[in-house]
Amino acid sequence: MRSMQRVVPFENCQAIERTIRLCIGLILFAGVLPAQEAALVVTVIEEKTAETVTGLGPERFSVKDGDTPLRVISVSEPRDPVDVLLLVDTSLAGEAVRPIAESLIEQLAEGEAMALVGYDEGAELLHDFTSEKQFLRKALDRAEYGGLPRVHDALFASVDGGFEASLNRKAVILLSNGVLARSRVSEAEVLEVARAKRVSVYSVFVRTDARSLLRRFALRTGGASFAARRLKLAPRILATRVFEAVRSPYELTVSGVYTLGDRLEATISPPADGKKKLSASVLPVD
Repeated sequence: MRSMQRVVPFENCQAIERTIRLCIGLILFAGVLPAQEAALVVTVIEEKTAETVTGLGPERFSVKDGDTPLRVISVSEPRDPVDVLLLVDTSLAGEAVRPIAESLIEQLAEGEAMALVGYDEGAELLHDFTSEKQFLRKALDRAEYGGLPRVHDALFASVDGGFEASLNRKAVILLSNGVLARSRVSEAEVLEVARAKRVSVYSVFVRTDARSLLRRFALRTGGASFAARRLKLAPRILATRVFEAVRSPYELTVSGVYTLGDRLEATISPPADGKKKLSASVLPVD
């Protein structure tokens, strides 16, 4: 007689899968498989003033991957050279951000390099990486304004292909009027490529229509966001604070999971006086 094969109902399969995942988690917790150490880039700013916060010790950081707390092993403050891609709004409303763009170019310091990209319907390289401010100024003068600001598409293209020859730490300063048009690329795709390419995004915007989205780009990539109209800072001072954040990340070594997920979050314990609200962003680099 031919033996009959038992068919397991779909619901049982799901239960079995959950059990397997639980067992793996217990094994990791028990230390049978050692938890993997990983490096994170974290930027900390004071939300009200957008001033960068430095000098924090490991006891001030709490890091989670989803619901899993991670142990902070060490904290350092590297000051490595950085290549900055300045992504400037050149859409119909983009001229409003030009004074900020000019001030950001002036912040370029010795040993640093900057590329200039304009975006509306697409992204256009206005000048490749250079340390010469005058070249960047002339490139900005040649920018033409028009079209819709498809931020996701421009950001994806800049992160994905803008740093091919770069050997230094990579950062995009996204300068936006604050209005976003529909893009072909999704937010999740932008964040995925930023993580894969290890690029931090620093968003600077005038209007607050898309504040939550532009802030998420920064929080999920180890950058920072700056609401220019709310901060009420002169372009030169705003540009100074943006570059302070670009130049002053922390590098954390953490342990507690075998592989990092995509729900990393860092929080900072409040200072003793309790008067400052600190915001932290995270980018995994391992």
